[in-house]
Amino acid sequence: MRRSWKAAVGAVVFAVAAALLSPAVAQAQPPAAAAGKDFSKPAIVILGYGLNNDGSPRWILHTRVLAGIAVAQFFPQSPIIVTGGNPKNGNSEAGEMRKMLLLMGFPDNRIIVEDKANSTVQNARFSVPLAKKADTSGIIVVTSSTHQGRADTNFEDAGGNVLATVSFPDGDPGTNVTQFVRDVMSPFIDFG
Repeated sequence: MRRSWKAAVGAVVFAVAAALLSPAVAQAQPPAAAAGKDFSKPAIVILGYGLNNDGSPRWILHTRVLAGIAVAQFFPQSPIIVTGGNPKNGNSEAGEMRKMLLLMGFPDNRIIVEDKANSTVQNARFSVPLAKKADTSGIIVVTSSTHQGRADTNFEDAGGNVLATVSFPDGDPGTNVTQFVRDVMSPFIDFG
């Protein structure tokens, strides 16, 4: 178990480091296969995850925020929408994500807080209008791998223009690390 946890953390550190340290990747353009998608200013929507009883974030919420930051490095013009209510001990999921982003040096003026949603359906229903109001070109959904299919469907049903989904592995990290790296890089590299 300890080894799997280290592999997951290693994947996040690698993805964030690659995003921060590689100007060539940061300047990359979407592949020809994604030419029909407009990545000029996507909203990066990080989906919440239930808090601990004391109001602190659970590990999965931390991983989603780290994945969102990795994606945000590629889109410095884009807002991050943190979505999730479900308050515990006076804290909402979105509020805790905002605190994490600020703690990691993410600029407050790029963060949009949606703290009313109590389900994935509501995450989508409440975030899609915020993305449109921010004049974005579409949405990159950030979630966990076991949640990706449902999240994509909910955002499409809510009228969202889903450009991509980045999912952090929440199953066996040994088998999901490759998926995570591909998700992060897919808007920029044609994996075929």
